Amino acid sequence: MTETARRPALRLVVMLLFVSVGMSLLVAALTLVFRHDILSYQLAHRPGADPGALERTLWTRPIPTFVVAILYIGVARRLREGGRRACRRVRIVSVVGLLAVGWLLVSGEYPGWLRIVQGVQMVALATLAIAVNRRSVRGELAASVPDARPRNRRAAWTLVVLSPVIAEVSLGNVPLRQAWIVVFFVPIYGAGTLLIREVVRRTGGSVVNLLVLGVAYGLVEEGLALQSLTSPRLYGAADWAPRLFGLNTAYTEVNLVYHAVFSVAVPVLLVELMFAGHGERAYVRRGGLVTTGIVALLGAGLLRVLVPPSEDPGYQMPVAAIVVIGLVTLVVAVVGIRLRVPAPTRQNGRPPAAIGLITGLATLLFLGLIWPFGGATQPSFTHGAWALLPMAVAAAVVVTTAMTLRRWSWTPSHLLGACLGAVAGHTVFGLVVNAETVEDRIFLGVLAAVTVAIAWRARPSGAVGWRRTAGGPPVKPEPAAAGGQERCSRSPSVPGRS
Repeated sequence: MTETARRPALRLVVMLLFVSVGMSLLVAALTLVFRHDILSYQLAHRPGADPGALERTLWTRPIPTFVVAILYIGVARRLREGGRRACRRVRIVSVVGLLAVGWLLVSGEYPGWLRIVQGVQMVALATLAIAVNRRSVRGELAASVPDARPRNRRAAWTLVVLSPVIAEVSLGNVPLRQAWIVVFFVPIYGAGTLLIREVVRRTGGSVVNLLVLGVAYGLVEEGLALQSLTSPRLYGAADWAPRLFGLNTAYTEVNLVYHAVFSVAVPVLLVELMFAGHGERAYVRRGGLVTTGIVALLGAGLLRVLVPPSEDPGYQMPVAAIVVIGLVTLVVAVVGIRLRVPAPTRQNGRPPAAIGLITGLATLLFLGLIWPFGGATQPSFTHGAWALLPMAVAAAVVVTTAMTLRRWSWTPSHLLGACLGAVAGHTVFGLVVNAETVEDRIFLGVLAAVTVAIAWRARPSGAVGWRRTAGGPPVKPEPAAAGGQERCSRSPSVPGRS
């Protein structure tokens, strides 16, 4: 019998908290999906109101509700363990939420059907406020019992933040003056990458599995959420190269490779190097894994309702395309989980800086071949079907680089050099192609210089530096049994290692 099962009053509070969180998410989702209908209702009942101000106010309500609701899933977990602090937070949020929803209900700014949902939400919050303040709950609460299962919240949150920063900010897609937009990318990038990392490490996968699941991630974000793989107008992607079966071929190639490397693999490997003492163990427990998956799905939905309606109004993916991309995503995901590639047997002793140079140049070459820049509308300033030529060369660059890396000597410092070299290469590309202001150029230039400096200083001794094991003193890398190489215990897996 679990601790919560032995405390029925506390179990009721946890159940009511989940009901309240679910109602908050439902109201936020309904507000986002039916925002145009709600705005029309408000304008009809307030003829002299500013439409822009009403729209901004409408946006400011569901998103904070969404974020707070997700955070309180963690509070519910700690409450189940008997945490007094979590109980105090539930008392506060139930009262504040009750007042906030009551004000929205009384203000009459929403259609009748949404006010009915808000009324149900208010009843749930009122019931929660009563239940959490009962004497029986206070009597059942005790000090939290430590959970011996390993986890690392710092590593998890670092990965959640680092993934959108590498994928969007360091490429120059998001200018500094609009850096706040990254907040909207955190749910799908951060939670999606964390989910992939947890699945791969729990199933004993390697870097190859990260890359394959990164392709599945790209299919979800670009194909299903943004609809950019099939849209004839969004980002001008349809003009990059001849389309095949309604697919934006060049855009699909560059983005699936890009997401696999820079949205998933590189952030995961860098965080694992930063928290080497934790090794390849899970960062979150089972409840955290479920929460991460939910946030990732909601993040994809958030992109779907934010970007296509504003950037590509009127386009709706054909049902056949949705089914095909969904099935392909499922197949790629299954392969990414089950695939096992044997570790390379031949190695050479080149320094980590050399591998950083290779990954940096390969990144520059790949992006430069496919991504139109300098006024070009197609890859490498080609026209018509000639765009297929640089696409083929770019694919050859990916294959050649992968084959070269498999023959390398893989230590943590080599892994660091490879990751930072790739990041530096794509940051330099963003500096040349995407940066529009002096501030953006300075930022990307400094970022690229710092990345190169760190990669250059990566030690060939087999360790990025001395590290602390969980709860222990600094550990020096131990010599390997053969070849004179050194290896960190519980270090991130190398490409191809099963």
